[in-house]
Amino acid sequence: MQGGVETIKPYVDEFVEFAKEHQEKKFLVTRIGCGIAGFKDEEIASLFKQAIAVCNIYLPKEFYDIIVAPYLEHCFYYGKNIPEDCGAHVGHQYEGYWVRFHFNNDDYLLNETLCYIREGLGDFCANDGVPISMKAILYNRFCHWGWCETPDTFRSWYEALDYTNVLRKSNEHQKNPVNVYCPMLMGTILGDIAGSIYEFDQHKSTDINIQDKRMDYTDDTIMTIAVADWILNDKRHTKKGLVERMQQWGHKYPNPMGAYGNMFSQWLRKDNPKPYNSWGNGSAMRVSAVGFAFDTLEETIKVAKICAEVTHNHPEGIKGAQATAAAIFMARTANSKEDIRRFITDTFGYNLNRSCDDIRPTYGFDGSCQGTVPESIIAFLDSKDYEDALRLCISLGGDADTMGAITGAIAGAYYNKMPYALYNFGMEKLPKDIQNIVGLFNSEHGHSVSCRWRNAEFDTEEFIRKVKCGKIFI
Repeated sequence: MQGGVETIKPYVDEFVEFAKEHQEKKFLVTRIGCGIAGFKDEEIASLFKQAIAVCNIYLPKEFYDIIVAPYLEHCFYYGKNIPEDCGAHVGHQYEGYWVRFHFNNDDYLLNETLCYIREGLGDFCANDGVPISMKAILYNRFCHWGWCETPDTFRSWYEALDYTNVLRKSNEHQKNPVNVYCPMLMGTILGDIAGSIYEFDQHKSTDINIQDKRMDYTDDTIMTIAVADWILNDKRHTKKGLVERMQQWGHKYPNPMGAYGNMFSQWLRKDNPKPYNSWGNGSAMRVSAVGFAFDTLEETIKVAKICAEVTHNHPEGIKGAQATAAAIFMARTANSKEDIRRFITDTFGYNLNRSCDDIRPTYGFDGSCQGTVPESIIAFLDSKDYEDALRLCISLGGDADTMGAITGAIAGAYYNKMPYALYNFGMEKLPKDIQNIVGLFNSEHGHSVSCRWRNAEFDTEEFIRKVKCGKIFI
């Protein structure tokens, strides 16, 4: 009664410190100053913010509600009187932790958030209404508390949980996730399928339904699977082993949509097939598994050469396979589009300083590596997401299925996600044995890919700066 709020504050601070030092006592706080002194609850409550985290201080409900209100606004479960069977149990529990962490006198919440961003998750589900620090706590729980998971599996878990849908009943089936992450071989396969009906029917527009029921996998998918099978089962990566796998899969599926090329079809039928000096784009369309499977760029380029040489031993055929595999490797290891453009240009001599709009008016069907690989890479460089990359590629009016396989592989590695509906559309087109190779390859190589993937276009340091200075609510 002898001054304003600023007069009361030192006494409140002294009380809070006293309570911390006397944990054996319980302190029941009344609505001090809110009676005949004439202060409002909002004025006095703010003085007790640091008391929230002190377990032996019990505040009036009016004070508590005012202090936590700004944080409860960002909760979906905690403080909402929502039964736990109407949503994820994790929501009730961890939102409560999240609210209390804001009142600790430490940097725990900030440090977990910075770790989360540095793991490449700063732009993940950025507009879903969940504070980034809440997702950081969930990530910590999911990946660090004994589960040993990866950022990639966290993304899948978080979306499958449908965290923000508080009306979902516990006995309902979880809805399919919005995105399927770490597409791996499906990046290639979906590109092949999307381009399958346009291989001999030029389409000069990006207005394309990439889930057209007429679409199907072609020889590009079959040979991609053959190479993946080789990588899985021939650990020495011998040419003999590759030839055997390619012939086995070719004999098993002798009449794919679009058919095999004439020279390659003859090669498949020979008892002792030899390379035929081809510079065709078949060497590039089948190489994507190489781009995903190895730990260094040097090894990736070396194995891509082996992969090409069993048929395409012309320098251009080898170069096309190596450039494609290198672009995939760089796309999945946090290189920017400009890094990829520069390396492919400097190393392989392709002109990537064009755009799809530059290419489209005069471009037509071209079966060569030198006439399709650069254009396929440019379609990826011009794109804004996986689907956009496929549409841009097909819109050039070239060898659409093969170019789709090349572009799709690079875009899948770079964006590391695709819509579930598209992923499912492609998987349902595939026979079980091809699905099995996709799954086995993902199991063996997907973990290391997801751990190393980053969105190279996301400005991590600027985002961290905004979090540290309080421009972004955590």
